[in-house]
Amino acid sequence: MTPLDPSLMPSPDDSVKEASVFEESGPAVVDPRFADNDDRFSKLVEEAQAIKARYIDPEYKWYRTHLHWPFAFFRGAGLITIVLGVTLPAIAGTPEAVLHAKSLILSVMSVAIAALTGLSSFYRWEHSWRGRVLVKLALEGLSAKWELEIARARLLVNPKDRLELVYSATNDLIADVRNVCSSETKEFFTGMQFPQSGHTAKQ
Repeated sequence: MTPLDPSLMPSPDDSVKEASVFEESGPAVVDPRFADNDDRFSKLVEEAQAIKARYIDPEYKWYRTHLHWPFAFFRGAGLITIVLGVTLPAIAGTPEAVLHAKSLILSVMSVAIAALTGLSSFYRWEHSWRGRVLVKLALEGLSAKWELEIARARLLVNPKDRLELVYSATNDLIADVRNVCSSETKEFFTGMQFPQSGHTAKQ
């Protein structure tokens, strides 16, 4: 690690000065030696926030806004399939004299059950919903951790340590978000397969 400039090191009287600042009711006095470093720190935090808003926040917004559709499709298709499956035997036992379009209704219900089952198996809505929920929670946790690291950097005295902590926290945030999103995308495409008919499966 590169040694710090001796002029930037706090003098023995700094602790006394800091105590007097907190005791006095007047405005806090900024040490002129740290003015330039404070400006660099503020600019670095602004750049880090801009990077987060440009690359991280859109990812979180997408997962947050696309979270409920897979759940709705999964629940809706499952509910309709259950209702049709339960109703099918009752309609099959109804006499033709009572239900004139019995054959047509049974055919439509059978096709609907098969279609919903195939679509659910192909799109795997439950897996998409679970994956997006986990990614959303992970992104929230990573963002909260990043904000905590930035807050901790503001409390550090050493200017170099403050800058390094902001840089490392932002770099880790970008890498972790990329790994989380890549893992979810990889799992999604790994589970996808083209639906096969009964004739194709026998071959």
